[in-house]
Amino acid sequence: MSARQKIADLLWWQVPSANDAEAKAGAEEMLDAYRAEVLAEVTAWLVKKAREFRALGTRQGQTQADTAAALASKISRGAVRPNNVRMLPDAGFFETDHTYTREHHGQTIRFVVSAVSVSPEGRHTIAHGWRTGLDSDWEPTDSDDMDGWTDVTEEVAP
Repeated sequence: MSARQKIADLLWWQVPSANDAEAKAGAEEMLDAYRAEVLAEVTAWLVKKAREFRALGTRQGQTQADTAAALASKISRGAVRPNNVRMLPDAGFFETDHTYTREHHGQTIRFVVSAVSVSPEGRHTIAHGWRTGLDSDWEPTDSDDMDGWTDVTEEVAP
C-alpha cells in the first residue's frame, strides 16, 4: 500500500460528508490539492535554479539552466504522475553524469552522458552526451548501445 493510500484511508473518515463514498472522494481531493502544492513548489525551485545557472554566464551554466527549465516545464504540464514510472531507464544502461570509454579504430573514445531519455511509447532508451577521442574536440553524440563501453567515472574526470 502506498503512503498516499495509507493517508487516504486515515483521512476519509474525518471528512464531513453524507456518506462514505463522498468522504473518500473528499479525502482524495485534499490529497490531490496537497500534491499540486508540492509540485508547484518543486517547479518554482527549478525555475529559480534555472535563473541562477543562467546568471553564471558559462556554457555549463546555460546547459544546466536549460535542463532545469525543461524539467520545470514538464512538471507544470503534468509529466510527473504515478503511472509514468514505466519509462525509467534500464538499470543496466548508461547513467547520467558518468564517463564511459571504448576502443574505436585503435583510438580510445570517451563519452560523458548528460541525459538519458526514453521514447514516448517507452520502448527505446538513448543516452545523450559528449564524446571525444585523444586528438579531437568534444562533440555532441547519442548512443543506444552499451556494447563495448566501460564506466570509468571513478577513474577519469571529464
